[in-house]
Amino acid sequence: MTDESPTAHLDALHDTFARLNLSGMWQRGGASAPDVHASIWRWADIHETLEEARRMVRLPEDTDQRVVGLINPTPGAVNRTISFAFQMLNHGESVDSHRHTATQMRFMVDGHGAHTISDGEALPMHPGDLLVQPNWSWHGTTNLSGEPSVWLDAQDRNLVAYLGSFLRDLWAEGGVQPVTQPTGYYGRRFGVVRPSAAVNTDRFYPDPQPPARYPWADTMDALHALVDAGEHNPFEGVILEYTNPLTGGHTVPTMSACVQLLKPGEETRSHRHTGTSMYHVVEGRGTSSIRGEDIDWDVRDCFTVPPLQWHQHRNTSRAPAILFSVSDRPALEALHLYREEVR
Repeated sequence: MTDESPTAHLDALHDTFARLNLSGMWQRGGASAPDVHASIWRWADIHETLEEARRMVRLPEDTDQRVVGLINPTPGAVNRTISFAFQMLNHGESVDSHRHTATQMRFMVDGHGAHTISDGEALPMHPGDLLVQPNWSWHGTTNLSGEPSVWLDAQDRNLVAYLGSFLRDLWAEGGVQPVTQPTGYYGRRFGVVRPSAAVNTDRFYPDPQPPARYPWADTMDALHALVDAGEHNPFEGVILEYTNPLTGGHTVPTMSACVQLLKPGEETRSHRHTGTSMYHVVEGRGTSSIRGEDIDWDVRDCFTVPPLQWHQHRNTSRAPAILFSVSDRPALEALHLYREEVR
């Protein structure tokens, strides 16, 4: 018998590979992606920590933005598309205007009186509002109210960075960009009825999308209209997508934002799909079964559904449950990688 490795005859070749920074396919072994588990960040657990960060982290002395990200605890797990984070501003604080190649969506969690100036238009930020700052749009935020403002940041920054395409510029004049457009300017100019010149403008090339604000009151009206009409998805309950106001397609080219309502006691059917989904509980409480594991959630909790894991939702409360979510489905569809299975 011999203890010689079955690939000993390739050792010299492998040495050459190493010297030339090459690798044979047969050298990859059986390594696979990390076995990612669903994660939940409970508001009851993190609220005081976020408050401590809001009190202790100084703007602008310590950082230009007070952002606390949600990290998947699975060893080796990296979400290469979406990042989810809480951002906070105290009274009188601001974030200087800047732009970047990553697209950003802000879902307002708490506070009244802050506003984001996006490409010259001031967009109010009230609980439940969704603000979209597309790729390379200028945006800066000011909180002039007497209370703190807290919102969720969803970005495709992980995907942009993974592709080596992240760029960031600061507003040349410093501070927050001045308001140059009237309230509702982009909504009127790029809405369902718009000037013909707006369709052909190169103002937003190569990303034909203006900044947008989706007020919570309008979202709820549309959601309840679907409930009244009897619309229902067996896997999601009653669900709406925040669509691109210019094209009517997904919210942005790389991410889809949705809001869904589960009726009291409702349990959805199980399905799975490629891509990652990040959830934020707006109202109610319930349980999501993800790959056979039950995750209980309550108001303001956040949780994730990793790729290709069977999942279903159940509303355990006596009132409707409302979930806000962001997924990377548009990016996967563009690459012809989106797949979904049901059972």
